[in-house]
Amino acid sequence: MSLRATVGQVSRGAGALTTAAPGTRIVVINPNSTPAITDQIRAGSSDLAVPKGTRVEVVTSPDGPAAIESDEDSIGCVPALLATALAHPADAYVIACFSDPGIDTLRSASGVPVFGIAESAVLTALARGRRVGVISSVEASVGRHSRYFGRIGLDRRIVADIAVGRGVLDLSDEAAALDVEQVGDRLVSEHEADVIVLGCAGLSHLRTRLQRRWSVPVIDPCRAAVASALASLADRNEQ
Repeated sequence: MSLRATVGQVSRGAGALTTAAPGTRIVVINPNSTPAITDQIRAGSSDLAVPKGTRVEVVTSPDGPAAIESDEDSIGCVPALLATALAHPADAYVIACFSDPGIDTLRSASGVPVFGIAESAVLTALARGRRVGVISSVEASVGRHSRYFGRIGLDRRIVADIAVGRGVLDLSDEAAALDVEQVGDRLVSEHEADVIVLGCAGLSHLRTRLQRRWSVPVIDPCRAAVASALASLADRNEQ
């Protein structure tokens, strides 16, 4: 299905998308098709306080790429992401890829709040510090992040974005964790970052470990976006 056709379907189904009965439903979409990444995203936010009557559901986009690393992956995952949203009606969505692919399209098509993990993470970081360092997976993602931060007006707050040099699916073992620690050490010592953002959903499982290593806050972007979605819906429900 083409992107235009998928957006049309989402738009025509907007009433269903905005009705998530019973209660309130937040759907977190992993735009890649790898269930292990979905499990990491789910685990990273599992201890957040969720009000009674609210559900947070983390789902995989089954027709997305196995990993989102290149510009082509980021663009190409959008039709499958929109189809996944169409299949999972919600009161708010979280796009759990650090490039925030399809965020403007889904916001327009769904008519409900949509949170990207990159935008949410940096905004959360700025409440904790003034010099934001980002740990990315592969070098190819750094330029894409920079362009996106510029588009949303946050680029001047990023002191450095350094890639680990490992693909999204190569971040789960001990060797990868040590590489991530080295990148974070550079951000803190060389670039004087006073808050660290994990620039990939595949790094969520390392947040607690890394927070113990450094004295600066460590922001898991998926967790930040889910927290923002919860706060948004709480404000709506109080009106």
